Amino acid sequence: MTAAEISAILGVVGTVVSLAEKYGPQAYDTVLNAIEQSRNGTGPTDADIAAIFAKCQADNAAIQSA
Repeated sequence: MTAAEISAILGVVGTVVSLAEKYGPQAYDTVLNAIEQSRNGTGPTDADIAAIFAKCQADNAAIQSA
C-alpha cells in the first residue's frame, strides 16, 4: 500500500467518524453500505463515495454558516 492510499483511507475514516458524530450512527451505516456495494460491483465507485463526502461537507458548512 502506498502512502497516498493510506492517506486516502485515513481521510475517509476521518470523514466517516465526523459524519457519525454530527449526524448519528445512521451516517456510518450509510457509508458502510455504500462501500460494501462498491466492493461487490453493485454500487457507487470510489469517486462516487468521495463526491458524497464532499457534498455532505459542503452541506454541513452551509448549515453551520446559516
